[in-house]
Amino acid sequence: MKLTLKPLYSKLNSGVQGCPVGCQATCKVKPYLPCAGACPLSTHQVQTYQYITQSDTDIIFNTSATGDGKSLAAYLPGLLDSQFRIMGLYPTIELVEDQTNQQREYHRRFDLDPTSRIDRLYGAELSRRVMAQNSDRFNLLINSIEQKPVILTNPDIFHLISHFRYRNPAKSAETLPFALADFPDLWVFDEFHIFGSHQETAALNSMALIRQAASRKRKFLFTSATPRADFIQQLQQADFKVAEVTGEYSNHKQAGYRQILQEVALEFIHLTKETKTLEWLCQNSDRIAQSLKAETAGRGLIVVNSVALAGKVVESLQKLLPEVIVREISGRCDRNEKAKTRKQLAQATKPVLVVGTSAVDVGVDFKLNLLIFEGSDSATVIQRLGRLGRHSGFNHYQAYILIAHHTLWIVAGLEKEITENIVTREELTKAIEIAFQPPQQFTKYRHRWGALQAQGMLSQMMQENPKVMQLTRDRVRADLGRVYGTKLESARKYWYKLSNSENKLDKAIQTEILRFRGGSTLQAAVWDGTRFYQYDLLRLLPYALVEIIDRDTYIAAATKQNHIESEFNDQYLDLYIRVTEWLDKRLPLELKCHRYSRKLQVLELCLCDRLSLTGHPQSEVVNCLSDKKLLSFLVYLGNQSHWDVARILKLSPLFGLYRLTDAAGGSYACAFNQDAMLLEALKNSLPKRFRDRPGAIIF
Repeated sequence: MKLTLKPLYSKLNSGVQGCPVGCQATCKVKPYLPCAGACPLSTHQVQTYQYITQSDTDIIFNTSATGDGKSLAAYLPGLLDSQFRIMGLYPTIELVEDQTNQQREYHRRFDLDPTSRIDRLYGAELSRRVMAQNSDRFNLLINSIEQKPVILTNPDIFHLISHFRYRNPAKSAETLPFALADFPDLWVFDEFHIFGSHQETAALNSMALIRQAASRKRKFLFTSATPRADFIQQLQQADFKVAEVTGEYSNHKQAGYRQILQEVALEFIHLTKETKTLEWLCQNSDRIAQSLKAETAGRGLIVVNSVALAGKVVESLQKLLPEVIVREISGRCDRNEKAKTRKQLAQATKPVLVVGTSAVDVGVDFKLNLLIFEGSDSATVIQRLGRLGRHSGFNHYQAYILIAHHTLWIVAGLEKEITENIVTREELTKAIEIAFQPPQQFTKYRHRWGALQAQGMLSQMMQENPKVMQLTRDRVRADLGRVYGTKLESARKYWYKLSNSENKLDKAIQTEILRFRGGSTLQAAVWDGTRFYQYDLLRLLPYALVEIIDRDTYIAAATKQNHIESEFNDQYLDLYIRVTEWLDKRLPLELKCHRYSRKLQVLELCLCDRLSLTGHPQSEVVNCLSDKKLLSFLVYLGNQSHWDVARILKLSPLFGLYRLTDAAGGSYACAFNQDAMLLEALKNSLPKRFRDRPGAIIF
């Protein structure tokens, strides 16, 4: 199916008359930004500014279109008032780095010094500073929060601070969380729609703490796709005042509008059983080369769903496209490699093609004329398509969306919904939402585990100086009580039970509840040539032969490549491995538990042990999990497939659901850690055949 996607234009602010930015005779912003009309700002940008600086609103959702300057809308108060302080929270390191560069450019335009004002913080960067400055994370964080007007970090660090997880024996436990509450005027949550109910619950808890601990009113801005209705409902139940800002758009050029998205030629490719993503890319390498070479400096992006596939695509296309610079940006590339690729994208005279995973999928602003990606759920398709057409300067913009061969309903749905060859962005978005599977929102998680997650934070608050924290805790508890009702008191008792239990399962539940992203997968520290990174063990092993090594050997090799030990937290790593060979064909890897059916618990959280990996030729790999006890959730399958469970529950292809076989041959769908808790919350949505285990199997 071939389509032409119409361009998109955003309505501009009408000018100084009644301007929400407070302009009088002249525009405050026009001297700093290019402008052919009365004002360089779109309507959503001035509305966002007004909500941030002039209203009693607590939380603003900016849901304007991709490419319409949501970042400028967020940071404009700090650019016009140097005393205004902002903390931006971004889900990936790539976005932190991308926004750092963007904010530096904004600062230069507005005659502000970016060096003295901007700081970027994430785990690896903090680790480097700890070593270089002989300091600790607690002091580094508090110094940055108190001294830098603009901090770009991730929601993980925000979560750890607000949940009292950073400690310093020389300082009171509340020092850092109270500094977090008192110094920024605004917190910006970017691309937050990629997170799920677990993270939304954590953010709600943290915002309640900040509101009650702050000495004056603070505000929160979410710049992302349409927010979930039940999340907004919970925010309102907690007595937050919520507002939403949307842009005003047109599909044709007209006075008072500026173009934000270019016209795009779009083609949906339905792959065959024999022709998967890699094969299609290789077969169409000439078409890819033609698109890139047709431009003065062609730029392309291919997004796939796994690191293993990304590596194979890079290796294949480097051979097939000798006149194109082919580079990878994925979870296995370190910051230096990514920086080199970014430089080539910006400066190379030859065409550049980047192959990436979700590391480039979320919000990183590449200047592209060619985009190819694997389709999955509707939200991901819309998000990825938004990467293309954001910048002028190319003659032609081309997108290919690859659809798996077995998803015939997607093709049928698209053909039913799209009847014209030329469509608007709104029309295409509607068709994609109908044809592609919507992502599982896990809304039931917050009802099942939300109160306990809140209680975890309240408990952390009281570990030191309970008298100091009592008033703040009582206020936060009152806010959250409006959300969770009587469940909060039940959760308090349950948390006390978990805290005083010697049971390892109870401790595992507590640990997982207090983590922001959670440990949804089995993480391995991977030594891959000159690369050192962390990756999902069960997604890597089907494609690789490896050597299992000890931590000391791994760290010794990693430090020679300028990594530091604290980048690899042993608490969250299940294995250390060195890749010896990447395989062309996927191994039929499966999980096996060497316990009989009667010893396995189904449809409730449990600790799963005595695990092995069948289907791998290396004996040390087969037994690499044998000494692990993993927080798990099992669904008995009988003669069903674990893909049936995924389909019924509308789980993403990236959700960590695996097939597990017990010692008697019984089959289960299995998830670990945070994915186990998410799956547990959905168990009542499973049909009866998955909720009953035959007595013969049990006994």
